[in-house]
Amino acid sequence: MNRRSCCGVSRPVTVLTALALMLSAAGWAQAGPRIFFSDLESAPNSGGENNKGAFVTLYGRGFGVTRGTSVVTIGGGAADNYPLWSDTKIAFQLGKAAQSGEIVVHEENAHGEKAQSNGVPFTVRPGRIFFVAPSGKDSAGGGFNSPWRTMVKAKNAIAPGDIAYVMNGVSQTGVDDYNASLAIASAGVEGRPRALVAYPGALPVIGSVSAPEFALRTPAISGGPFSYWVIAGFMIRGGNEAIDLARLSHWRVVGNDISCPQGNGPAACFEAASASYLKVLGNFIHDSGKPGASKLYHSLYFSTDSNHIEAGWNVIANNHSCRGIQFHSSRDGGNSGANQFDLSVHDNLIHGQVCDGINFATIDPSRGPVLAYNNIIYHVGLGPDPPDGGSNYACISSPGITNSGPSGTGTAEWFNNTLFDCGPRGGVDAGAFHAGQGSPAVRLRNNLVQLKPGENYIEPSSSRALISGGNNLWFGAGRAPANLGTQNSDPNFQDLNASDFHPRSGSPAIDAGTDTGILTDFDGLPRPQGHSFDIGAYEVPAPSSLGPKKQ
Repeated sequence: MNRRSCCGVSRPVTVLTALALMLSAAGWAQAGPRIFFSDLESAPNSGGENNKGAFVTLYGRGFGVTRGTSVVTIGGGAADNYPLWSDTKIAFQLGKAAQSGEIVVHEENAHGEKAQSNGVPFTVRPGRIFFVAPSGKDSAGGGFNSPWRTMVKAKNAIAPGDIAYVMNGVSQTGVDDYNASLAIASAGVEGRPRALVAYPGALPVIGSVSAPEFALRTPAISGGPFSYWVIAGFMIRGGNEAIDLARLSHWRVVGNDISCPQGNGPAACFEAASASYLKVLGNFIHDSGKPGASKLYHSLYFSTDSNHIEAGWNVIANNHSCRGIQFHSSRDGGNSGANQFDLSVHDNLIHGQVCDGINFATIDPSRGPVLAYNNIIYHVGLGPDPPDGGSNYACISSPGITNSGPSGTGTAEWFNNTLFDCGPRGGVDAGAFHAGQGSPAVRLRNNLVQLKPGENYIEPSSSRALISGGNNLWFGAGRAPANLGTQNSDPNFQDLNASDFHPRSGSPAIDAGTDTGILTDFDGLPRPQGHSFDIGAYEVPAPSSLGPKKQ
């Protein structure tokens, strides 16, 4: 089926938010509005500013550049007001009409055409709402007209189910405790997390690029686990680590701008150890790691016994750290350090990494899925070797390490990813995909790979028998790998110079994939648009979805 695409645009790394980087293709056709995720999943619909309840922020695509007559409903009831509305982000206040149910965006464009988004679940529940402002006092009550002055006061004062909104101009850069600008040593409960959230349109600051060592951390002390928190919408800067989470569960880290320009050593700009049911969504992790940083310093790192992890819609860009996303379960006493499982890494934009884009070092898919899909990864594996030794230089790697307990078995599933320029450093430990000796099996489906001459589709050091799959497209580095049901054709990208990897009309990627069960693409466009899935992270829109959009 011949389908045409619309005008994609590049995602420049100079933009200061992950949302703008991920979702800047304003002209890209949509079948309708699409919600990717929200910052809060539950909140009160009363209290707070004007007694109209909590503010909730939606992230997605196709909402419309201006609101017009579009509305958001929560459990069927309309939101009260909208302090922020753009094509990719909406902030609204719940209001009295909000009920437990699904959040849905209802759009009507300038041509009178109506469309409705998918729904995301939301619970209206009791809780208190507080505010932090530069004009506030920590001795005040914390209400909208009597705000607190500091985030330290807010995080210490709120109880399970409470939300503290932080206004523009609030900055927490000194030391709170445990060598951190903000040390969190309390917990929410199931269904009632504690939440620190940027007020709509604000960008408050936590931490500094010089000191202290940590911007936000949960100290490994008695009294934990310090679980059930939401941190959303902040600029977070670490002297060495921006976020350090340990021995906890059920955190939601959403829409933050994160950087650690001086980072080094066995750590990461964002590190989570012994963490479970952690959602890291829509963050911008950039310019982290000092030039020549250790191979043990990463951008986003899930360490010892961290399972049940979702990392989605993040931008990880222009870092001197070794790996973009790293899973490595290190032994930390006792029976710790077992291989990791139930890991979902999807819809991320990753580029500018010294070593691997995504490294699943210690995994066991037999205990829970290990998925990498809808990711766009390019210009990674750049080298040079870190000063403390050589590394691996692939777009996606499973080196097959086990530090404790049985080796991983089962099959990791990597599909509908778009990869370009993987492992230009070269050598036997560089390529698009890698499965080392000892790795569980890896199945590749619907992956679109374009490399430069001399690069490797499958890293030469891989145990090739572990890799299976089909419906992949390869181009640029010679003959396609055997026995993967492959094509070897130019994918006909929109504009490589602008890093726009949307396939053009006539691309061999169109309708050449297989059903992988993920029914939206990187842009949020429904799959399939034709008679079958497309290969790669993008689904080329069918002509019927290319109607006029509201301006």
